[in-house]
Amino acid sequence: MLASNAPVPIATAAEQAGVDVAQIHRWAAVGGLQLQGRGGKEFVRLDQVLALSAAARRRDPSTNRGALRARLADARIANPSVAGLQQASRDRGTGRP
Repeated sequence: MLASNAPVPIATAAEQAGVDVAQIHRWAAVGGLQLQGRGGKEFVRLDQVLALSAAARRRDPSTNRGALRARLADARIANPSVAGLQQASRDRGTGRP
């Protein structure tokens, strides 16, 4: 088990946090965490990556987006307003056509 505040290779941190390496680079670019270079490899503190990934999951409703997209994949809406999409989602959730 890795210590949470230990510098780990960026790929290991990405795997542990369930994000991709590119996301960690984006966080570093905006100052969310620091990348450390050693011997041609990049390291980050695992606790920082875990904290940022948890915060991103709380903010990002896309975890449910896949289910909604699947539900509405073949929906045909005459007026594609938000209200129309919401009604189509409700109808499909209850099994109505």
